[in-house]
Amino acid sequence: MELSFYHHTTNCREENGLENSRRIEPFTFSYTRFFANTNENHAKFIEKLLKSASRLAQSVNPGAANNPSEQRKFQRLLANAAAGLLAEFCWKKYINSMAGILLADYAEFETAATQTDLIITTTGKRIEVRSSFPRNKISFALCHPRYEFDILGPYSNSVKPGEIQKDFYLRTLYYIPDGTSFLDYLKQDKFPVFLTGGATWEMMTDDRFSKNKDLLPEDSISLKSGQKATYRVVPFSKALDTSQMIKKMIG
Repeated sequence: MELSFYHHTTNCREENGLENSRRIEPFTFSYTRFFANTNENHAKFIEKLLKSASRLAQSVNPGAANNPSEQRKFQRLLANAAAGLLAEFCWKKYINSMAGILLADYAEFETAATQTDLIITTTGKRIEVRSSFPRNKISFALCHPRYEFDILGPYSNSVKPGEIQKDFYLRTLYYIPDGTSFLDYLKQDKFPVFLTGGATWEMMTDDRFSKNKDLLPEDSISLKSGQKATYRVVPFSKALDTSQMIKKMIG
């Protein structure tokens, strides 16, 4: 399935209300849109995606889909699984479209509770993709001086000198308007997926760029979802934008 990608550059300190942003350099991100109502290929893809997400969610929490008392938890797991699968698919398509070859592909599946990765086919370098649902606009997540989002890395206590876990960490953001849910919005026309840069392993281990942060990942499908943990993160103010990450991955 072909996707069209578009590019937008945000100058954080020129955004209304974000003049005190910590981000000094312009941030270029890319995005694509899905038209599940009017594009048959998109509709079939979304249907297949939701089936895969349901299997993934049920593997983590068996029986929850048919248990009324567990419905809310299952819907959250389903949304998280769908968001993660869609993010990986879009980044894979985007990297390959920019490279002009099949450069990125899915890595071998490990377990439902671990993040599914992409791999650079020519080098074997591994990519982790994480997603979030900012309640405000994308510029807020990228630029806010206090509430900016981060590039999510590994558990902080798992970082060991000289031991690379993933070579690249990528971020995807879904802005969901008030009054709707991710799963409902996904089935509408013009559903946007924002590919918003990332960080390298070297940045994750360098205190000039990264820090430890206690948080609850929004895209978690672990049985421990709902529990905070300490992660290594790179704030968007210090992250590489999408164009910079492409150059790092393509080489």
